[in-house]
Amino acid sequence: MIPIILAAGESKRFGLQKLNYPYRGKPLIQWAIDVVEENFSEGLLIISQTLDLSKARVRKLKLILNKNPELGLSNSIKLGLMAAGGKDVIIFLGDMPEIDSELVQKVMSFSKDKIVFPNFNGVKGFPVFIPAGYLKNACEIEGDRGLRDLIMRSEYITFEWTRSCIFDVDLPEDLEGAGEDG
Repeated sequence: MIPIILAAGESKRFGLQKLNYPYRGKPLIQWAIDVVEENFSEGLLIISQTLDLSKARVRKLKLILNKNPELGLSNSIKLGLMAAGGKDVIIFLGDMPEIDSELVQKVMSFSKDKIVFPNFNGVKGFPVFIPAGYLKNACEIEGDRGLRDLIMRSEYITFEWTRSCIFDVDLPEDLEGAGEDG
């Protein structure tokens, strides 16, 4: 299984490259890197040319440059899937600092023949496990919708989790009171 962190967004709503923005003492992107490196021996980090990783610690992840982030989230997903070489993948977002090892282990505890993801009050969360059998269909997605369309027409397993599985940072005010459940 290959973990993929998607971190090539343009941060338009945030106003500056949010993944470099400090969050609880380290760059926002570092939270996703840390949880992936704690749980996997290798992985992929999909970045844009605007992401400065000089303040982040990346030890086990292979960096892949998305030269066309304006094509949306689907372009980063496709780059990651191609680099994963046909293996099962688990997808993380670089702007979701509340994902922890307990959640990662829960996602990985389910059947490996269906897509698996957490939800909070009916909202799809992350990380998302995608078995290799779905990768061809995943490579056909377009735009900024990510995997939603693929998931909704596939067999999947979902389970209720805390708000941490949907908490992402889009605006500077999203960081105010972050980490509170509810």
